[in-house]
Amino acid sequence: MTKGHIPRPVSGDAAHGLWVRLAGLAALVMILWLAAMSLPLMADTAPAVPAGGEDFGQYLADHQAYLAPVFTKNSADLFKLGIPLLMGMTGWIILFTMLTGWAIDVLMSRGFAFLFAPAFPELRRAIFYATGRLFLSFVYTCLIGLAIVFSMKLPYAGAITTGVVILLLVVALAAQIVWILYLYRTDFLVSAAFYFAVLVVHGVAGFLIAKPIIGLQASSVATDFVDRAITPKLRAEAESTRQELAGVQAARDVAKAKITDLQGQLAHAQMDQAQLSKEIDAKKKSDIYAFGEIIQARAHGELTSARDQITAFLTKFPTSPLYNSARTQLTQIESQLEVQETQKQQAEADAARATAQARADLLARAGKGEVTLSEMRQALIGKTRAEVSDLLGAPSETATDSWAYRQQMILNPLTNEKFGLMVYFNQGAVQSVDYNRNGSGGSE
Repeated sequence: MTKGHIPRPVSGDAAHGLWVRLAGLAALVMILWLAAMSLPLMADTAPAVPAGGEDFGQYLADHQAYLAPVFTKNSADLFKLGIPLLMGMTGWIILFTMLTGWAIDVLMSRGFAFLFAPAFPELRRAIFYATGRLFLSFVYTCLIGLAIVFSMKLPYAGAITTGVVILLLVVALAAQIVWILYLYRTDFLVSAAFYFAVLVVHGVAGFLIAKPIIGLQASSVATDFVDRAITPKLRAEAESTRQELAGVQAARDVAKAKITDLQGQLAHAQMDQAQLSKEIDAKKKSDIYAFGEIIQARAHGELTSARDQITAFLTKFPTSPLYNSARTQLTQIESQLEVQETQKQQAEADAARATAQARADLLARAGKGEVTLSEMRQALIGKTRAEVSDLLGAPSETATDSWAYRQQMILNPLTNEKFGLMVYFNQGAVQSVDYNRNGSGGSE
């Protein structure tokens, strides 16, 4: 190890080209690694076929409409059953990626030290970094695996597993960056950029390693998952659907029998209704029904209608046993109509006398100047010009929308003063009245 362990300060030009050099280093190492890993895989380009010679993914796509409800209903259980299988296959990928990544880390850390930490160029520090990173990755991979296993027993396993994995990945990221800071004494941004470059290269390596492993194990894993997880669910769903269909079939048969019975009852009811309608029509044409209508109209006070119905009854049923009763009813109804007419004429005469008396009283009091403005308003509002002229006589003055009476016919009860009258018209009828003070007035 170099004495003092003091890093050489980075010059201004080197600091300016920091990101360019780091990106160049990562790209160079990644290209070399891709070339090395691609050689043995170039001959194996055919995709793996699931067991039994069938493409299970294509089968799911072809039957998506039928299988989607099953997967939706059992998504939580399928997730719990699929995670262990996925972890078993992923474990081999992670293991080979870690071992291959150790060599990658040695090469990349040597290049990183050459560009950004020249004070620490020795190989053993690169091996120490790669070994420490491998150990940290192993620890956090085990922790993530344990977290996933224990989360499977909890409700909302998917959400809990995702949260725990994200938390552990953030902690692992911080620990890896701190490991770089400790060994190479570089700035935080430089250390973080180097670690992200390492992640990119490891990701590419993991992808290349995963291809042959998945090709070897995907068929057996898929078959095992289908046999253990999907097939029992499909069988249970099919059995449940069969039982439901059997129940629906029985219920449909019962409903069909009820419908047949109800249709028979409905046909019988329609026949009864038709017969009843004929009987009702026959009764409506009978003398008894017609006479009952007459009695009902008379009871409701519809005397004119009852009289007309009795007249028609006497013409239509001259031989009816109710003929004499109908004539008696006619005589009584005519007597009632005469009494009503007499009462009506008497009421009209009384009303006319009362109106004339009120008018005479109003005019007499107006001649003495004893009518209030409120009384005059009640007497005139709504009347036409002809009616006003007939009641009060010709006005002293006329205008387009008003008449003025100089005669002091209106009394102000508050001051005992007497005034003339102003009458205001709107569309030919009295709208308001007011005092006529010395030949002028304002509307209220």
